[in-house]
Amino acid sequence: MNEYSTGQPQFDFRTGGTTFVHAGVISRPNQQACAELNRQRARAIKETARDDASSESLPPDVWVDSFARRASTLEVPLISLQDLGFLEDGVEGMSSKYLGNIGLGREASAWADRTYGCVYKLFDLKLDSENRASMGLKLQIQGRPPDEVEVIQQPAVLGDILDKICLLHEAGACPTEIIGLSKDGKYLIVKQPRCKAYDDFDKDQELAVKAMNGVAPKGSYGNELWVFYAEHRVWLLSDLHKGNIRRLPDGSATIIDALIGELPDYYLKHHPKLHEAAVKAKALALGEVVPPDDPFYNVDDDDL
Repeated sequence: MNEYSTGQPQFDFRTGGTTFVHAGVISRPNQQACAELNRQRARAIKETARDDASSESLPPDVWVDSFARRASTLEVPLISLQDLGFLEDGVEGMSSKYLGNIGLGREASAWADRTYGCVYKLFDLKLDSENRASMGLKLQIQGRPPDEVEVIQQPAVLGDILDKICLLHEAGACPTEIIGLSKDGKYLIVKQPRCKAYDDFDKDQELAVKAMNGVAPKGSYGNELWVFYAEHRVWLLSDLHKGNIRRLPDGSATIIDALIGELPDYYLKHHPKLHEAAVKAKALALGEVVPPDDPFYNVDDDDL
């Protein structure tokens, strides 16, 4: 990784590669270098999936084999599950000699490496009816602004998850590195520092959102909602439940996972409350002067 001159990667004794995510506090240069690495690997993995798409549905085992071979051609690291100590296939039946299972979520299973102070997450690349790798959920805004708008959850595919990993990392959530794919093509593998439990959930949630420069828009959207700014645009953020709020090794509160989604310009133009929150989130992210708070900010109209 000599091209990432601003950061100093270390050797990953589990995968045999190098990594920016390891025990302890992650420096700002390493976070920035990791962000660049994530973007490159995300593009390559997306290209892999796109190039393997076919107008005719392939049997799952054929798709998986083709996907893994194409990923290797595009220099996506292929990780042996045996090197991570896994003994059996299938997420529900998996066990590892080196890693301890600490959770099985909608998108991924999480495995703690207590020796090196990190967590590996395995995203199961299930195929949908169109032969696309599908997993988890994403946010989608719908309805006519300004009074009939709601944010719902929709099924996500591999590209959505890769975007989410990149965006949350860059915006200031828990540092997350895209490691690569398993050699059998069945799993996307990412890595995070091993975090501690939150102290006070409400306080830590507030601090974790602040670390991402997130802003809660005034109004009701069907889900607890924030917006944040990354990659030159504003995004929706939700699902910050107790399982997604943790503390980094240095004690700072962080978001280890969440649901995100696009916030189309249409809603920014026609929904004043979302626009107000978006302007503030962008200013915070760019270090600019934040517009003065509206005295009625985040107060429902019925309470006025």
